[in-house]
Amino acid sequence: MFSDKTGTLTCNIMEFRKFTAGTQLYGTSEPAVDPQEPNVNFNDPNMFAVLNNKNHEDHDSLRRVLLFLACCHAIILDEKKGTYNAASPDELALVNAAK
Repeated sequence: MFSDKTGTLTCNIMEFRKFTAGTQLYGTSEPAVDPQEPNVNFNDPNMFAVLNNKNHEDHDSLRRVLLFLACCHAIILDEKKGTYNAASPDELALVNAAK
């Protein structure tokens, strides 16, 4: 995972595009065609094929990675606005990708 905590390289802009789980790389270089969450530009139909196939060798690894992205953070939900508040754009991109 590439993360620029100071924002020197990324100007504090983080976009989730690719990740690995098990033996697979998920995310294509093609721009997403479906509406995306903020800080997310992810496109990979194969991810859902693996996620929906419990017999695939990477199914469990993929589920764990998505679960960890959704749970291992310090994000606070603003219930009135229905948005996330994050200390860094990195965390916001990871949580929005898991969403």
